[in-house]
Amino acid sequence: MMDDVPPPPPYTAMAPVRQEMSRRSVPGLAPADWGRLETMRGFIAAHTTESALRAVLPPDAHGDATELIARHTRFDHGALLVFPGRIDRALTELEERGLKAAPTVPSTVVRSHLAKRYGLPREQLPVVITHVKTSRDRSMELFLLPSHASATGGRIAEDERSCQHQTHLGFRVAEPGERVLDQIWDAVARRAGLTADGGGFNPHQGKAGCTVLYFRGAGRLPAPYHWPRRIEILADGHHPWILRRHRGEV
Repeated sequence: MMDDVPPPPPYTAMAPVRQEMSRRSVPGLAPADWGRLETMRGFIAAHTTESALRAVLPPDAHGDATELIARHTRFDHGALLVFPGRIDRALTELEERGLKAAPTVPSTVVRSHLAKRYGLPREQLPVVITHVKTSRDRSMELFLLPSHASATGGRIAEDERSCQHQTHLGFRVAEPGERVLDQIWDAVARRAGLTADGGGFNPHQGKAGCTVLYFRGAGRLPAPYHWPRRIEILADGHHPWILRRHRGEV
C-alpha cells in the first residue's frame, strides 16, 4: 500500500526558505545612512537644550533668542531622511542594534517638501516617520523613503545624503498657547534671523496631531556635522494662526 502514496510535490519544503532568503537579500539601511544615524545619535547624547540651540543657531544670533526659546521648549529630537531598501527590514535592523523604533505614521510635511524640491507627485513619495528613543525624553526622528519609491529615487538619496536638506533639530513647546508660540516665532525669525522653511499640521502625530514650523539659517554647523542650520518647533495640537503667520498670510 505504501507504493500507492504519491510523493510530495518537489521543492514544497524549500519555498519558505527561498522567501526568507529573498527578504534578507533586500537591504534595510545603507552604510551611508547608518553613519549619518550614529553621528546624530552622538549629537543628541552630548547636548542639552541650550547647547543644541547654540550649536544650530547662527553665531551672530542674539543671546536672548537662545534664552527665550530654551525657556519655552525642550530639545526633543534630531531628524534624518534615510532610504531603506525595505522599511520593514530597516525597522528590524534598528531593533537588532538595540534601537527600538515606534510604529510608523505617514508623513505630510516632508512629503510636501520633497514633492516641491524634486518636482514629483506626492503619491510617488511614500514617506513614513518613526521615532527611536535615545533617552527618556529624546529620540531620533527618522523619515523613511524606500530607495525604489520613484524613478528618481537614487538621485534623491544622493542629494539628501550630500546636502542633508531634511536634517534638523526639533524643539517641543511645553505649553503651546498663542502668546507663547508668537514669542517663540519672534525669537527664531527676528532675533535669531532664521527664515521660514515650511511647516504644517500632521494629524497622525500624537493624540491631537502636531503643528510643526521649520526654520533655516545661513551656513552650516561646523565639522563633524555639516548640517544646515535648521530647526523644527513642535506644538501639540492644531494651531492654525501660527501656521498662517509662518506662511506669511497675516
